[in-house]
Amino acid sequence: MPDRVTRAVKEAQAILARYVEPGPRDAENTINDLLAVLDDERLVQAMEEEDERQSHQTGPARP
Repeated sequence: MPDRVTRAVKEAQAILARYVEPGPRDAENTINDLLAVLDDERLVQAMEEEDERQSHQTGPARP
């Protein structure tokens, strides 16, 4: 599952890199492209599973 997260981050970085390049920009299209990559149920699930896995490895947080 971490591969899915890594791919999503790289794709989001590429979208942002295109946006900051010189030339015309379309902020709405950029946001929509980012949402298409990051607002994916499988990605969110993978991130939640990774968070849960890490919390089990490190134990409860200390106050």
